[in-house]
Amino acid sequence: MVKTVMVLGAGRVARPCVQYILAKGHRVIAVDLSASRIAKVLQNHPLGTPVVADAAVEAGELIRNYRPEVVVCLLPGPFLSEIAEVCVANGVSMVGATYINPRIKALDAQAREKGLQILCEMGLDPGIDHMSATRMIADLHAAGGQIEGFWSVCGALPALESNTNPLGYKLSWDPESLIGASLRSAYIMEEGEVVLIPDGEVYQRPVLHEVNGLGWFEIYANADSRPYVEAYGIPEVRNLFRGTLRYPGWCDLITQMQKLNLFSTSVEEFAGETYASALCKSIGGDQTVPVDKQVADYLHLAEFSLAVKKLEWLGLFAETELPLVRGSWRDIVANAFDEKLQFTTGEKDLVIMQHRYDVLFPNGKRQRNTSTLISLGEVDGDTAIARTTGLPIGIAVDLLLSGSVQEKGVLTPTSKDIYLPSLQELESLGYGFREEVVTYT
Repeated sequence: MVKTVMVLGAGRVARPCVQYILAKGHRVIAVDLSASRIAKVLQNHPLGTPVVADAAVEAGELIRNYRPEVVVCLLPGPFLSEIAEVCVANGVSMVGATYINPRIKALDAQAREKGLQILCEMGLDPGIDHMSATRMIADLHAAGGQIEGFWSVCGALPALESNTNPLGYKLSWDPESLIGASLRSAYIMEEGEVVLIPDGEVYQRPVLHEVNGLGWFEIYANADSRPYVEAYGIPEVRNLFRGTLRYPGWCDLITQMQKLNLFSTSVEEFAGETYASALCKSIGGDQTVPVDKQVADYLHLAEFSLAVKKLEWLGLFAETELPLVRGSWRDIVANAFDEKLQFTTGEKDLVIMQHRYDVLFPNGKRQRNTSTLISLGEVDGDTAIARTTGLPIGIAVDLLLSGSVQEKGVLTPTSKDIYLPSLQELESLGYGFREEVVTYT
């Protein structure tokens, strides 16, 4: 019997997800405001049904009309909570890629009572990171190992040959989400002590890291690592770090942009202002002095410093009228990123995920296990980020529909009945980790 899946959102990561579900013989109702985006993800498949609608607003009515067995939420992260609530209220299970929050956690009891599965954090990061780490940790524990340190990083970047702008970054996701990550605090663990890195200070503490075969990158701490002590079952861990990987120079640029208050959400009036005049006014400058010199002086940098030159390339010193008359600097920067950091025809993206496990065995032997996933996008095809985010979601949908996952409620992919078959399927599709082990006496 053909089962129905409703996919809310037909954006950047939707096509691989939708095509996987269709290939498994399930009917897909694809909902988006853009008919052209829907057509791109369905590709005229006979089991695909396009619905042009506002998925965020009309989800409840759509679920009641089409009665899917599972809903996939591919809308931006802030919508996940609302969609999860709508799904539980309407008695349908859901799969999503973004993080569980308290609002979603509060649905657990009701979802269990109704026999529903609300599976979140099922993309790349979070998603593949959880599954691969949980499997490796289980294997090391089974061998008698204790995890003294766990380190995990992930980055979605332009491929080396497509890294053609001075910022070393191109958008494979929403620019607003990219900016939102620029002011987050982070928690890590060092020698058993929790360390707070507040208010975007992570960008002032990057470390350089080499990925074999790809070269050097910089890494900064990402969000809150503390929940993974319990989630991954490593109460013995003393050093814990989760981070983001970028080409060198990104952290310095974000730090200087923070100092200029360019991520502020305060609403201002910009009528008649250019990028240059508005920035000059923002730092209390003199309109008669070149803005690059004023910015350099404000930041205590030389005019020829790379950060100043990157801001200039981004267009923030231009005598061009601003694209909005009222808004925030965060809006202005999001617009600049969206204009300047796009992939072009013939370019590829690159996904890197790497985990490191420092392990102590009962005989006193220590070893470091390093797991590395590297994925390149297709030229003028699916991006690496789309496939590594969308495919795990599609796999999860098929697992739920097949009845392979027994647990009900609000779930993450850290249970064996989810992560084992998901990782095996990903490996069969070419998305496996390269494993290296170094032993210390």
